[in-house]
Amino acid sequence: MLRWLLDQLRFAPSPGEKTGLSAKSTDFATVSQIPEGGLLRRRAIYNRHWGIEAYSLTLRELNHQPHQNIHSYDQVLLCEIERLLNSSDLKTQIWLELSWHNLPLLLAHQFTFKFTVIAHGEVPFSDAELSQLLTQLRIHFHIGATAKRWHLSNPWLGQQLQAIVLNIQSPDFAVLSQQINTCRQIAPNAQLWVNEVDSREAAEACFQLGADFVSGHIFTWAEAQQLSFPDSFLHLNQVLQLTRQNADAKQIAGQLKTDPALSARLLRYVNSAAMALPHPMSNLEQAITVIGNQRLYRWLSLLLFSCKGHETLDQTLLETALTRARLMETAAAPHFSPADCELLFLTGLFSLLDYLLRVPRSVLLKELNPPRLVIDTLCGQTTAFSPYLQLAEHSELYWPEARLLESCQLSTAEFNRLQIAATLWALSTLAS
Repeated sequence: MLRWLLDQLRFAPSPGEKTGLSAKSTDFATVSQIPEGGLLRRRAIYNRHWGIEAYSLTLRELNHQPHQNIHSYDQVLLCEIERLLNSSDLKTQIWLELSWHNLPLLLAHQFTFKFTVIAHGEVPFSDAELSQLLTQLRIHFHIGATAKRWHLSNPWLGQQLQAIVLNIQSPDFAVLSQQINTCRQIAPNAQLWVNEVDSREAAEACFQLGADFVSGHIFTWAEAQQLSFPDSFLHLNQVLQLTRQNADAKQIAGQLKTDPALSARLLRYVNSAAMALPHPMSNLEQAITVIGNQRLYRWLSLLLFSCKGHETLDQTLLETALTRARLMETAAAPHFSPADCELLFLTGLFSLLDYLLRVPRSVLLKELNPPRLVIDTLCGQTTAFSPYLQLAEHSELYWPEARLLESCQLSTAEFNRLQIAATLWALSTLAS
């Protein structure tokens, strides 16, 4: 699969190029009323095998806004989702969060993709109205809800839900166990998604207690530290170092030949339809010359995520790292040179390798020896790249702070477009 990644990188829209997805919609006049705080945020939802089960798309918190505007924002969100699903061949599930009050809006849209709707807030309907609404919605959607106090006034509702979301309020294990048990009691047939998890260990505990899915700060810190690298990493890194040093094609090819599988991958890429060569190529030196050292370095960097094998977690980390890298690259494009944008991409890509390989980041960077600016940024020093890395990391869970957007010279509308476009780019790249 990874041999196709460079194809996608080569033919992806340039960072400054507009995509079909916009933070604005012309279908509703109320779009111009979107607050400066922005519209969308997305979160990855992980299953028990550490694969990405779905992406949750939701509005940022709008509790301070008038009720009629919240209604308008949900309309805009649904319109954006409809356009997104109609224009993209998504394989990953989407979970969409809407207020109970606005669930009837779903009936006005023609979605071509069956997704899960998570309702939140107060239930404004009578039992009869709610029962009729759920009957209509279940034809086209999976219905879930946040674990609020609705079960006190609508005890029958839990039997109708296919998903229930628990936002963790306390890190205490006993409290968490009680909360999960309560969710199982009020919605016995629903899959349980625990949100706001703050570590891999906490996520494992949630799974042991009966959760089906988790989301939160799961990959922020490595779960274990070691000082050795897999042999496949060490060999791949030797080729990386030669490529970065602009060694000639003959020298790089000589190193590649010591790994027949890696050589075969490179030749498959060069002979793929993406390269559109007039004749098949079987010579490694010629293949390296055709690709060029810069693209070869990026391609080899992507292969670092396969050093441990083909575990589901590795693919999950690659998807997250690709999204970070693409967001950083495209967000910085108007203000940095193409060479710097390439370094921004690598910074985002390498930001999860320490977790994947279970080694301290400082040890990893010493071994990889990327450009100094990449090292300084990933080691926490303040650099020109720092705001973009912070933006990419923070936006995976929360709406980025105004200071981050200002530091990156981004408007909220631009950020919305770039974040979703980066997610779609990563998904389509991996799907290829």
